[in-house]
Amino acid sequence: MGKSKYALLFSLLAIPALAQPTVARPPPAQGAPPARGVAPPPAAARAVAPVVGGVRVRVAPPPLKAEVRGAAPSPNHRWIDGHWAWRGGAHVWVGGVWALPPAAGYEWVPARWDNVDGEYVFYEGHWNYAQPVAQEQYYEPPAPEPQPVEVETAPPEPVYEVRPAMPFYGAVWIPGFWRWHGHHHIWVGGHWSAPRAGYRWEEGHWRQAGPRYRWEPGHWVR
Repeated sequence: MGKSKYALLFSLLAIPALAQPTVARPPPAQGAPPARGVAPPPAAARAVAPVVGGVRVRVAPPPLKAEVRGAAPSPNHRWIDGHWAWRGGAHVWVGGVWALPPAAGYEWVPARWDNVDGEYVFYEGHWNYAQPVAQEQYYEPPAPEPQPVEVETAPPEPVYEVRPAMPFYGAVWIPGFWRWHGHHHIWVGGHWSAPRAGYRWEEGHWRQAGPRYRWEPGHWVR
């Protein structure tokens, strides 16, 4: 099966570096305690704003490509604009795509390039919680389908995701996944969840059985 725009969208290219990237991170908050020797914050600590580091390079991104946006698969889908990303030491075009938010209360923060002192800093696009993640409410996966989801179309390569900062101590990351939506795969972004006492999260995955692919949903296990 040839590379689709989804495979191009999220594949990492092994290309020799054109620049020496360095991570550009926001300065620590005023009055923040030093990281070394600090005890974990209590579970009741308030959620913090996400911090997504940038990559600084010396090569300007090419001009944006013109794209045709098709109809949304559903009212819940959000359009992610195409953009130039920095992958494996080179600029790689990431095509626009419709995607589902990971959960209610999340919004898409677009990828961007900033010009800083003659260099270029790339910030990955990511889902961000517009509302604080409830510390006592853990993620409950959707009810299973009446019949197992089996398709003949292989899922694309996993999406390169950037995690927002942990909203509170002990939060559990629920990775994103490809979901079958009628006639094609749709990416559902990863998100943070409160932990479920005595359980751990088992990641969902697609399992190949002959010419078909079967979806094994993610779930909490003891």
